[in-house]
Amino acid sequence: ANYKRCLPSFLFTMATSKKRAYMSRDEASELLSECDKQLEAASEDLRQAKELAQRAGLWNESSLLDVTFPDASRNLAVLRTTAGYSNTDHLVTLTGDARTDRIAELKRNLQRRARKMQPENRGEDRWDKPRIPGERRRRILREKDSPAAPPEPPPSGYVIFVGQMTTKIRHDRPDDHHNQIKVVKEIGKIWRFGISEQEREYYNDFAKQVREEYQEQFREYRATGRFTPSKRFKRLGPLWVRIQQHEKNNLEREIDGYETVQFPPRPPEMNDAYRKREEESKKRRKEKLKATREQQEAEELAEAEARRRLELEHLNASQGNK
Repeated sequence: ANYKRCLPSFLFTMATSKKRAYMSRDEASELLSECDKQLEAASEDLRQAKELAQRAGLWNESSLLDVTFPDASRNLAVLRTTAGYSNTDHLVTLTGDARTDRIAELKRNLQRRARKMQPENRGEDRWDKPRIPGERRRRILREKDSPAAPPEPPPSGYVIFVGQMTTKIRHDRPDDHHNQIKVVKEIGKIWRFGISEQEREYYNDFAKQVREEYQEQFREYRATGRFTPSKRFKRLGPLWVRIQQHEKNNLEREIDGYETVQFPPRPPEMNDAYRKREEESKKRRKEKLKATREQQEAEELAEAEARRRLELEHLNASQGNK
């Protein structure tokens, strides 16, 4: 628009026409004089705009006002987006300096990683539950590991069957030492040969329905920070059962009659023998570590003595040659 305003109408038509046209010396002088007048008027407008921008805390520069107008190599703040990568730092400041921008990008990536791993750096908050002797707990590395998140579904119907059968075996053998490895082998044989195809299909459908409901609960948890508890399924530690009485099978109805489904790792009368074995095992490990350290120290001393002898022999040989 400024370019068109600077030219007289006949010159603008001549300059924009497809045919090649030539100006005379007088016409060119008239054009330059008119352009100087327009530049002076534009410079005044730009100075006023610059004052207003500075009052508002904004940046405004123009090559018309400063012949040393900064190029891309100078430290200019330019904003760009990160294509929706983050909801908190979606505006990135580019300075024009490749090294500075790269350092800022690495710092931003480290901050994002730190936010993801934040529960790891908060003492006991990094665990999904308090420390309880005889029970396992896990670190909160993912959002789904948080205690406030919905419980993760079982990967298969066999896992549900193992949990229910383990509970039954622990209840039926209260005075026996529990060995989960042997128990799982027994349960695997029952799963393959001791139940019908219809019962196996029941547990597979059970796992599929729990997974489908978990997907809805986790979407709700990601959006709101809470989720609606299930009205069909319930998790009791490693044990999954149905809530509705008419949907349960015979094993689940039997488990309903138990006073508890949480069992100690071993019978109480075996605790003393277990503690004694643990103390003996720790003592053997300490003795083994001590013996290993003494052997390493002896080997290091022997190597040092050998090096010292070689140095003395070399020194004696050099003195004899002199």
